[in-house]
Amino acid sequence: MRKLINQVSGSASRPLASGFIPPICSTSKNAAALSKAGCAQNTYAHPKRIRPFTPDDIPQVVDLHRKVFPENSFSAAELQTHFRNLFFENPWCDEDLPSLVYREDAGKICGFYGVIPRRMRMNGRPIRTAVSSQFMVDPSVRNRLAAVELQSAFFAGPQDLSFTDGANEASRRIWEGLGGMTAFPYSVHWTRLLRPSQYFLERWKERRLFSPLQFAVGPVSAIIDFFAARQRSSPFHQTEQPPEENFTREILLEQLPKFAATKSLCPDYDERSLRWLLEQASQKKHHGKLRNSLVRNDCGQIEGWYMYYVNPEGISQVLQIVATKNSIRRVLDQLFFHAWRSGSSAVSGRMDPEFTTAFSEERCLFSFTGPRMLLHSKRADLREAVQQGDAFLTRLEGEWWMRLQGG
Repeated sequence: MRKLINQVSGSASRPLASGFIPPICSTSKNAAALSKAGCAQNTYAHPKRIRPFTPDDIPQVVDLHRKVFPENSFSAAELQTHFRNLFFENPWCDEDLPSLVYREDAGKICGFYGVIPRRMRMNGRPIRTAVSSQFMVDPSVRNRLAAVELQSAFFAGPQDLSFTDGANEASRRIWEGLGGMTAFPYSVHWTRLLRPSQYFLERWKERRLFSPLQFAVGPVSAIIDFFAARQRSSPFHQTEQPPEENFTREILLEQLPKFAATKSLCPDYDERSLRWLLEQASQKKHHGKLRNSLVRNDCGQIEGWYMYYVNPEGISQVLQIVATKNSIRRVLDQLFFHAWRSGSSAVSGRMDPEFTTAFSEERCLFSFTGPRMLLHSKRADLREAVQQGDAFLTRLEGEWWMRLQGG
């Protein structure tokens, strides 16, 4: 019981947002034991140990973050600025939905649970949404249930819907142990290979399987990828597409409600919130430079758009794809062509359940091993909307866009 399981609420490949799950939470049987112990949903054992996060707490929380993640490349000053921007200067700040800190008897902060309120609509009616992020607990904390108490306190808040899209297996266990659930339709990730030889060489390097022999294989793989993209019979063939057309924030704000209206649950942005969100997303450099493009039909009408981080010679990560069932293939074709032209070996993103068939027909590979989307709500209609794929939830709506999320 002394050793906590330290796992990530963000990318498994770059742990920057952590959840610490005591072994007692790993099974449903133990979850029942938690309930008997007074740690069930909407209650926690030591309420005096948990209080709202304040600006004065930032230095301590930054110290905690650097202790939990010593491999983090951000300086203390950068982290302080980032925590202030995220949790005190975001356009949705709400005193009723604060981030939380956990203190032991001496008053030192040894746990943190980040909360970012968001505005959404369910069938046109506003609902209160809270996105969780940066969940971390000092491994030396004496209370083995500190993480459970923080999660319980979050669930007890006044929000209608809670979710995160950066969770892994350990985070899933604590959410489900306290009444949450995995949103399986939004936990599937897709990858479209563009330069297959280059892609697999990169994977070998990441897994430290790189050998001197691969220096010789490199030029050969480039030749293979070159011809694979130009042979019409090849699954990696790329067809010339119109130039990318950058769009403004004003166009996005005007067009988004038209496309999101097909879903029962959708985000509710205004000019201020969308500007802040896109500015934050553009500062995320881990995957490359953020690029966007409108997609038009032959008559010049907007049929959708995409936003992605361009990664030459690597995997370009998609932040958002917006389309209709009739236009999704056109949007994907343009995205894949321009990512290929930029030098990317592949494009990857999170699945929108509505477009599963289109992604399959575009020869995408599917995976359930990436970050999970978890949700919690007392309202059955909200749970059902997400579980049935009837929600407009791209990576821009969760926590994935944050600088501290490795993706």
